[in-house]
Amino acid sequence: MTTFTRGFVLRSAAALIILGSLTACGDGSVAVVASTPPAITQLPLALTRVGPQAVQVDWGDDPYVYTFDVLRDGNLLATVNTLSVIDNTVLFNGTYCYQVQGYDATGLLIAATDTGCITIVP
Repeated sequence: MTTFTRGFVLRSAAALIILGSLTACGDGSVAVVASTPPAITQLPLALTRVGPQAVQVDWGDDPYVYTFDVLRDGNLLATVNTLSVIDNTVLFNGTYCYQVQGYDATGLLIAATDTGCITIVP
């Protein structure tokens, strides 16, 4: 057997092994599986005035939430891993709307409250 023939036989055998491995994995076709995001768990929200110009924002827990973003009027107020925040930057005669969003350890949104609003009257 010449060097050329031996190399050809070895390459052919390697190709058959690879093709056999692919056949063992299926018919060789490619399947695309669409991933749907998990449903967002609804959390309760409570807003309580706790001082002349302070609001306590409380929300329910979800065991899979790693961090919570507290939004005031659509802007990030705080990122926490607790179930309560006190906002002491509110002013009299102002209306403030809050929402809390919970994220898992990978950063995926998995829980949220509805938006709740409170007006600070003197």
